[in-house]
Order: sequence, then C-alpha cells, then structure tokens
Amino acid sequence: MEHILSPELLTAWPSIRDDDQFVIDVGIACLGILQIPIHPIKRREGYATEDRYNDAVGRWQRKRDEIYEQWDDLSDERFSALTRLVEVYDGEILSSMIEGTKDSASQLPDSFTCRLRLNGKGLRDFVLNFPYLFDVAEVDELEFAYSELAATSEEVLEPLKLEPPDTDAPRVCVIDSGIQERHPLLKDAIEQHDSKSWINTETDVADYVHQGGHGTRVAGAVLYPRDIPYSSTYKPICWLQNARVLNQDNKMPETLFPPRVLQEIIEHFHKGSAHTKVFNHSINATSPCRLVHMSAWAASIDQLTWESDLLFIVSAGNISKYGDVSKPGIREYIVSGRRYPNYLFLPWARIANPGQSLQAVTVGSIAINSVSGIEKSFAGFSEPSSFSRSGLGIWDVIKPEVVEYGGDFVYDTGHPPNIKISTENSPQLIRSTLHGGSLVGNDNVGTSFAAPKISNIVAAIQSILPQEPALLYRALLIQSARWPAWTSSYPDKAQVIKHIGYGIPDLNRAISNSKYRITLVTTGEVFIRAGQVHVYEVKIPEDLRSPADAYDIRVEVTLSYKAQPRRTRRTRQRYLSTWLEWQSSKLNEPSEIFAGRMIELANNNEHADTENDSAPSTSSGAIQWAIRERSDWGIKGVSRNHGTVQKDWVTIKSHELAEGFCLAVIGHAGWAKDIEAAVPYSLVISFEAVNQDIEIYSRIEIANPVELEVEQTIEVVVPS
Repeated sequence: MEHILSPELLTAWPSIRDDDQFVIDVGIACLGILQIPIHPIKRREGYATEDRYNDAVGRWQRKRDEIYEQWDDLSDERFSALTRLVEVYDGEILSSMIEGTKDSASQLPDSFTCRLRLNGKGLRDFVLNFPYLFDVAEVDELEFAYSELAATSEEVLEPLKLEPPDTDAPRVCVIDSGIQERHPLLKDAIEQHDSKSWINTETDVADYVHQGGHGTRVAGAVLYPRDIPYSSTYKPICWLQNARVLNQDNKMPETLFPPRVLQEIIEHFHKGSAHTKVFNHSINATSPCRLVHMSAWAASIDQLTWESDLLFIVSAGNISKYGDVSKPGIREYIVSGRRYPNYLFLPWARIANPGQSLQAVTVGSIAINSVSGIEKSFAGFSEPSSFSRSGLGIWDVIKPEVVEYGGDFVYDTGHPPNIKISTENSPQLIRSTLHGGSLVGNDNVGTSFAAPKISNIVAAIQSILPQEPALLYRALLIQSARWPAWTSSYPDKAQVIKHIGYGIPDLNRAISNSKYRITLVTTGEVFIRAGQVHVYEVKIPEDLRSPADAYDIRVEVTLSYKAQPRRTRRTRQRYLSTWLEWQSSKLNEPSEIFAGRMIELANNNEHADTENDSAPSTSSGAIQWAIRERSDWGIKGVSRNHGTVQKDWVTIKSHELAEGFCLAVIGHAGWAKDIEAAVPYSLVISFEAVNQDIEIYSRIEIANPVELEVEQTIEVVVPS
C-alpha cells in the first residue's frame, strides 16, 4: 500500500472508520499484459528482400493498431468495474462524464484518473481488492495567500494611460481566481470576450478574493513585472485572458477536477481563435509533491504540452508562516532549531503539486531587498525567499528551473518570532478594489507573483518569434538565466540549484544579441526518434582561436524537448515515450571523430540512462561543464539529463576552441516501442566574451553564413 496510497492516507489508514467520507483522486492502469512488438527495423538484415521487409512492417503496423484498440477496450472494462464498485458503496464519481464513458480529459495512454467520493468502507475495499489501482490520493488542499496589510501604497500620482497591446500581440491566459477586468491599470489589456469561469456561471469571472484579490495581482504582474511605470502612457507586451477556477476563498471546489479543467481551458483558449500559447498557473497544493508517481494534475500538464504547441508557467509553491506538527510552517522550523535557509531542503519544503511537471517551467521566488532593524528579512537581495519551496523535484529533476522577485517575509525578536509581510520587501502589485483598498499595493509575497513575471518574458520572446514553437521560448528563457552574485562564494553549488535552478532570466539575453554575445537556435520543431543522433557544428573563426590570445568565452547550451507521458511509470526514462540528452565535442576534437563517438554512446545507452555510463568524468579534452550529464560529475548530486529542459555552461579560453564546436542530440527509448515515434526539440547555443574584450558576434556570424542545419543524422540500430 505504501506504493499506492499518498503519505497522508497511509498514515490515516489504521484509523479509517466505515462511515468516514473521502474525496480522492485514483489512477487505474489500462495496459494489461499487451505490449507492442519490436519493429522489424531492429532485425532488418534478416529479410531476404525489400518486399518481405515491407510486408513485415505492414504486419507490425496492423498488430500495433489491434493492440491500441484492445487497450481502449480494456480501459472501458476497468472503468465499468470501477463504476460498479463506487455504486455498491453509494459513492459518486465527481469527474465529468461524457456519454457514459471516461472523461477524456483525464485519459493518459496507459491509465485513466477519476475523482471519487467514497466512504471509509468502500475505500478499504477499493484499495485492498481493486487489482488495477496504482495511485490513491486525497484531493490537494490549495494554498491560501492573503494580504495582512491595508492599503499600503499611495495611489498612482499621475493618471497612467494604458494603451491596448498590438492586435497580434501574444496572449497570456491567467488560470486563477478571476480578474477585476475593469481595473483602470488592466482593463485595456484584457480580452474580455474570451473570459470564462469554471466557478458558478461561465460569465462570473470577477476576482472575489478579499484583501486585494489573487488573480488580479497575478494578472498585474504579467503586465508590470517590475514597479508600475508612473508615466503618461504604457503599452503592454501582451493581452491577458481570464480563466477563473478558484472561488472567493482562493480554493478550487472538490467537484472541479484539475485534469478536466485544464483540458477545457486549452480547448477554449489555445484551440480557439486566439491560439494562446502561454498559460500562467500560480496555483499549488499546500503539501510537497510526491516522488513515486507523477500526480494526475502534473501529468495532465505534461500531456497537454505534448499534444499542443504551448507552455505552462507554474509556481513552485509556498511554505506557510505558521503550521503545526503535521504541516510545519516557517516558525515551527525555527522553533525546532532549523534556521533559514537550512529548512528549505527538508522533505516538507519540496516543491508543491503541480510544480513537479516535467514539461512546465516551474518558478521559485527570491527576495527584493535585505531588510534590517527591529524586523529583519530572512533573505538578502536575490537570495531564496524564506517561503519559496525548493527542489530537486520528482526523479531528481532540476526544479524550480528559474526564479523571480516574489518578495520575502520579515521576522522580529520574539520567542517564537512573529513573521510578517513588509512593504519594504514585497513586490508592487495591482490590487482588486472589489472590497475596497488601493489600486496598487506592496502587501503580499509569494511564488504566485514570481511566476507571472516569467510569463511576461515568455510573451516577449513570442512577440519576437511568433511562428516558432513554444519549446524554443522555453529554451531561450532558460538560456537567458544566470545565477546572482551571491552564488559565487556559496560553497555548495548543489544547494544553489535546489534553491534557484538555473537562476534569474534576463529579457535582453532572451531576445537579443550584442557585439560580445551571439545566440544560435534551431528553427521550427526538429523531430528525433529513439536511436537517432543529430550532430550540429558551429564554425569558430581562426582569429578567435589564435594561440596568442586567451579570451574568456562563456559557452551556454540549452536543449528543450517534450515527450508523451505515462503516469503509471515510476522512473523518468519510462514516464516519457522518448528521452533526449545532448553532448558536446571535446576541446580540439574533429567533427568526424565526435560523430563516431556519439554513435558509440548511443549504442551503449539506447536502453539505459547515461547515469550508468562508466566513462571517466575527466577524460582527455572533455569540456568541464558546470552541471554535467551525470550526478557524480560536475555539481555533485545533480544531473542536467534528468529534465526535459537541459542547460549547462562553461567558460573556456578562446584558443582552446576547435575549428568546429559540435553538439549532438541523442534520442533514447522510453516506454514507446513504436520505432516511428518521434519527439520534437529546440536547441540553443550561445558564445559570449566574458570581459567584453573581443567582438565575437560578427566573427561567428561571418564564419556561419547560413542557418545551421543538422550536420548529420545517424541511425543507431541495436539488435533486439
């Protein structure tokens, strides 16, 4: 049962009474014992003629389609069995039904998830006797962020004229508690005709949360990522769209099932006329994410991202100021002797559901100021906020990937201390005036307000590259991130990554180059299959490689890909249909030697994680990237390969660069047995003169006069 029940249900299991009532999310496996056979390409040399091989491929395709149909039938049978069990105990299936079948929004390739209301007796029968059950969890309790301060900021001194964004400007959908759409600092940037509510009626889209709202604050942070510009006119980079899913208490009703709601939101906003790509989801559970199975909520984000060209920006979640023994807050940690920032690495402080989603960008918070005096801030400038949940995430994926300025709490000298919100260390946010108060206030903190600042950057990238895939937006966002100054002297770099991921993104680096920095990107979605290797080469001009010079060149690489998830699986490699990694050439390594080495690597690791690769970490000429591809290399305890976005960086002397700097993207088999299955990716590489002592943009541009394309595509065929 420890592999099926959530920790809370497992603890409560011995004391569950027959008449106790539970609302639970359950995962049911649907694959049975059927498996797609090995594709004939694996043994192609065994066929006498091409016609016989083609016949074998045709038989394989028919068998694959038959198995898909049998999976669907098995899913229907198991859903019917679940329905009968629930009815026996007078329970209720709360997730929406469509014509008597499973809710398609909660359907994943190997499983389906339902939200049930069931008594204790039925729950025990269900867990002990339903053979296809792999996950049971009580419905997540959501955070309730609220303001403690009254109208703390002066009104806008000069009337701010908000101009509408350009007609074709990007859209950012705010999935939250609604928005005060007639707010003078928001109204001209909201597409009100698309607004929709999943609370009460579809048109009831206002933000009813007391003390300044929540969704209104989030929406304001998308438009105004820094302080409100007190100028005569302001033109936002994007339009806002309003998807209300939280009630006046900042809660999601139990009858709303997140996979279903998110599917409907995508149908309405992404598949509608606006074709929205960016979705801000500043909603989290109060508890840390689980580490065995991906939650239904997070898996639905991964599935929706796989199905469509879009990107979710989600918050990492907050640790409360005060809690209890079962759910400790910051004060409980301090009383127990665990000081900031040490408590941020405890299991209870791990990122909250759905922040563990592999294909969303998860955002943590850092402090705006260092406050001292009678009341002191926990964090210094740009240090992790005292409430910001940390990674690593499920399967040791780097989470959060990035951070932004969400503020910090302050504390006094009491025993135990009082923990408060301070105007000195709170971001300036738009406030809802539905219940009174000022238009603007520095009266709330949280990762909820860090995430929309990242959405602003992503929207700016989309405005520059509107036809490019969201995978490239994510890659450029992560590529632009850097660690702040305090990290240079911080001894444990693994803790830095757990706190702030890749660091703080920078809009200018994300969307532009300079004389001293050049960024090269793939265009469109580039597809790769398991067993393939794509090799890229960037020509480095001779005058940049002169032995007489020793310029410090910072090289950064980011790979962003997506794959189809399977929620029943318990490892990253098997959760994804195909998983990718990138490798670089060694110093002064010719491209043909590098390509051959990549073939060998792909052969050795087609069915394994490179964590099992026994190659030495300091082989001759190997570039010493900061993180590295194994958790026992580079920054110990962290691997860049575990996520679907993989960044690394290194500073190299210019004369150490080879004539061609090569990168390889390697596809590895996950759960997918279909040799024809391919996954898309975007790849970004940057070169920068650290000391701005040599102009490299024009040099590299001249050396690479055409768009870089795949240098070679290598098929790796391994005997079955």
